[in-house]
Amino acid sequence: MRRGEILVGLDLGSSRIKVVVADTTDRELPEVLGIGEADSLGIEAGVIVNMERAALSIRSAVEDAEGSADVDIGRVLVTLDGEHIKGIDSRGVVAISRTGGEIARAEVNAVLDAAKTLALPVGRTILDAKAQEFFVDGQLGIRDPIGMSGVRLGSKVHIVTASQQAVDNVIRAVRRAGLKLSGMSFKPLAAGTAVLSEDERELGVLLVNLGAGTTGLALYHAGTVRHTAAIGWGAASITSDIAVGLRMPIAKAEQVKRASGSASASMAKDEVVEIPTVGGHPPRESSGQTLATIIEPRMREIFEMVMNEVRSTDYWGRIPAGVVLTGGGAKLKDVTVLAEEVFGVGARIGLPDRVSGRFDAIVDPAHSAAIGIVVSATDPAAAGSRPDKPFAEKIHRVRQWVDSLL
Repeated sequence: MRRGEILVGLDLGSSRIKVVVADTTDRELPEVLGIGEADSLGIEAGVIVNMERAALSIRSAVEDAEGSADVDIGRVLVTLDGEHIKGIDSRGVVAISRTGGEIARAEVNAVLDAAKTLALPVGRTILDAKAQEFFVDGQLGIRDPIGMSGVRLGSKVHIVTASQQAVDNVIRAVRRAGLKLSGMSFKPLAAGTAVLSEDERELGVLLVNLGAGTTGLALYHAGTVRHTAAIGWGAASITSDIAVGLRMPIAKAEQVKRASGSASASMAKDEVVEIPTVGGHPPRESSGQTLATIIEPRMREIFEMVMNEVRSTDYWGRIPAGVVLTGGGAKLKDVTVLAEEVFGVGARIGLPDRVSGRFDAIVDPAHSAAIGIVVSATDPAAAGSRPDKPFAEKIHRVRQWVDSLL
């Protein structure tokens, strides 16, 4: 295959690192050629805490994907998360100097750049930027101003900022793993690209990415991103609660959670659950109901933290399309039941549906982010963002930025 036809998404999770390799050659949908996974070592709550171990984990996941897809991987698109990530809105204005005042792509790019030129606190950097709407002279709420005429063009842009140190460490870990970085995105935005429909983004929807160490969210309304945030609690905290509550090893608690756990005590089956013990003692018995009474309070707390975050915006009550849950934590049984109870709207599990292929990854919410960043690269419009610079130009800028840091 010719160089450039293969795109690779790398999802740096706190529990598992996932890699998706896709062929984008002359296809309506990217075709997944292979996937790779590895235990995530050296990463906690979305932040690298041990460079060497993180790089080895990345390398292991990439080698697994290379064997699955039968390709050599050199460049990757990375998704990341973490409580250090914050979303803010910004505005930009430029004068239309073109003869006749007609707005073209150059003016749109300029006004988006103007919105990104804001004074960030020391140690912060821009991770993602999504145009929300444009203003031409006194006319508000314009989605695509190209071809219109005016004197002044304004833009409102949602900007996702991150800790410069955290981003630098990701770049270094990727480099140390023998790879080059082609792009980077906030995990919920990437996942939203893979699992949300255009109608959901238009009506108003809340995307919740349930990771192991963090829970990320992205709220969409009128076709674009209105709010983003990350919470420093995830599915791993549920596993920890089970381990403490039932006095069992963490690894075994994770297995029990996946096999028998329920997010809703009222829905849990009253079945016998075998509980492994420590110190060589024989297994004990518990019940599905008991297990659910441990899981539900923590899951409810996470959802309430997300709800409080959304309530701080102007868009609480404006998500008629409901809540879409994705990420590995969305595989917990009855999680949509609890979500509907807490949020008071419908909820569903978000499965990637913007790719083709024979791999289970395309029907697994745990792979939404890795798939989504590949889809964003092939079709930026799928993310629901407004007109922006061509992706190839973005990639070029990212590469220059990375090279300037290292």
